[in-house]
Amino acid sequence: MPRKQRVDSNTAAVKIMQAAASELMPPAHVPLAEADLPFWHNIIAEKAKAEWTAHDLEIAALLARAMASLEGEETKLRSEDTVMSNAGGTPMQNPRLRVVADLHARAIKYRQTLGIHNRGKNGEKRDTDKRSAMAKAVESELGDDLLARPH
Repeated sequence: MPRKQRVDSNTAAVKIMQAAASELMPPAHVPLAEADLPFWHNIIAEKAKAEWTAHDLEIAALLARAMASLEGEETKLRSEDTVMSNAGGTPMQNPRLRVVADLHARAIKYRQTLGIHNRGKNGEKRDTDKRSAMAKAVESELGDDLLARPH
C-alpha cells in the first residue's frame, strides 16, 4: 500500500485546496432523504474534504440514514411506554427498544469504519487525559485576572 502524501508538501496543499473548493455529495446509489441531510453535513465536517474516499462517502451516507432513523425511532419511543402488554395481557418489552438498540449499534460501527469515533479522532485515552488536564489547568488560570477579558 502506498504511503499517504505529506500534508505539508506543495502537491498535497494543491489537492487539499481543490478538495476544499468542492462540495461533497452523497453517492447517487445511496440516496438520502431530506431528514438525513443535517446528519450528512455534520458527518462530512468530521474530516477534511481531501480525506474522503468514494467508499467513505458511501459509509457516511449509510451513517446519516441510520442516525436519522435512530432519531425518528427515539422520538416515537419517548411517547410510548418501555413495557407494553401483549394481546393476552402479559407484560412485554416494547419492540421499539430493540430497533433503537440495533440502529445505535449500526451507527457506532459506521463511525468506527470511518475513523470518526473518539479514539480514531483523539488518540489513546492516556493522551486525551493529558490534553484534558492541560486544558483544565489553562481554564483554571482564567480566575487570576492576568488575562484581559471583556467586561
